[in-house]
Amino acid sequence: NRVRLIKGWDDLFTALDDHTGGLVLMRSSPYYRAVREFQEDGNLWEDRLTKLRAAFDAWIDVQRRWVYLEGIFFGSADIKAQLPAEWSRFKSVDGEFIQLMRRITNRPYAMEALNIDNLQRTLERLANLMTVIQKALGTYLEKQRNDLSRFYFLGDDDLLEIIGNASEPGKVLPHLGKMFASIATCNSIPCEEEGVLTKFDAMISKDGEKVPFDAPIT
Repeated sequence: NRVRLIKGWDDLFTALDDHTGGLVLMRSSPYYRAVREFQEDGNLWEDRLTKLRAAFDAWIDVQRRWVYLEGIFFGSADIKAQLPAEWSRFKSVDGEFIQLMRRITNRPYAMEALNIDNLQRTLERLANLMTVIQKALGTYLEKQRNDLSRFYFLGDDDLLEIIGNASEPGKVLPHLGKMFASIATCNSIPCEEEGVLTKFDAMISKDGEKVPFDAPIT
């Protein structure tokens, strides 16, 4: 909701391919070779289409990475706190990306992209920054898996959801079955302790068998 994203990438790339193909056909015409103005226009459009293609290739990658990382950092205060350097770096990326997308939203035309100064360099730099962030994120997740080997049964997205919702047990419980094959969920009991949302006094199997804990856990 913070910004409009580009959709219909396939249509954009198809249009570029069609125009490029048309340009190739035009070059094969004897009239093209005989008229200097045609050649100049052809070279101009070839340069434009080449730059657009390169920009769109980078843009689709940057947008995909931004969507993924935005969901992680803006969706979890815990992740921000545990990865402050990456959060700070992503805030910088986020600001530039939002500004770029708002500009193209105001004039949503493919050729408008060619009027943006240093667009290709900006997109490549944002992609490189997000690569660094994702590598740091991967290292962090690997450390979490080393600390608790059961986390190896989870994909990155599931593990991030657990870490990001550590204070909300209800969002963590659905992942128990992926880490412990015999456990479906845990039985919760009311808790009146300040700062404690709930307590669990038993684990429940997929067959409904209930096994009490020695003592409730929070």
